[in-house]
Amino acid sequence: MHFDLEDGHSVPEIVQMLRHLPTESTPPIHWKEFKRRQLLKRARARAAQRRQFALVAAVAVVMIGAVAVWRHLPPVQDPSAPRLPVATLPMAHRPIVPIAWDEAALRSVASERWLATQPAEPVIVRVGTRAAVTNLEDRIAWADDTLSSMRAKGGEADRARALQFERDRLVNSLAQVRYAETLAADLP
Repeated sequence: MHFDLEDGHSVPEIVQMLRHLPTESTPPIHWKEFKRRQLLKRARARAAQRRQFALVAAVAVVMIGAVAVWRHLPPVQDPSAPRLPVATLPMAHRPIVPIAWDEAALRSVASERWLATQPAEPVIVRVGTRAAVTNLEDRIAWADDTLSSMRAKGGEADRARALQFERDRLVNSLAQVRYAETLAADLP
């Protein structure tokens, strides 16, 4: 509806319509509710900021832990340096010597029995050894799956034997890492 303001007849109509408007309208929300919402918004922003700080702190702790594990890794030895007898070296630093198939299988059975007596998750978990354990467990599971499918298909006896030897070697490595974990857990 358009009123012609130049025309004198429409001005009184506009004035009359303005007079019939309510004098005061109710606000959409009251002042207390407005303040409550503002405080809630600020509290959420502070909580989000605290979560970001906690995330940064967690990343820093993980990095410090990784550096600490890295510093405790054995140093790379110079090939020209004199070598200690193998019997005096810790188990983790001993050279890998190929062993007979049957001996690896026997050691694997003994390792599996020992692993079965260990708890699934140690009390003290260290990042480096936990990653190694998880990696070894995944590789053993892959070897088990592959061996199962090879046995179901039949044939490829040489490949299955090599894969079984690799699985036995992985189980022995897992037992060594878990043993190192238990020794490290006893340290103060």
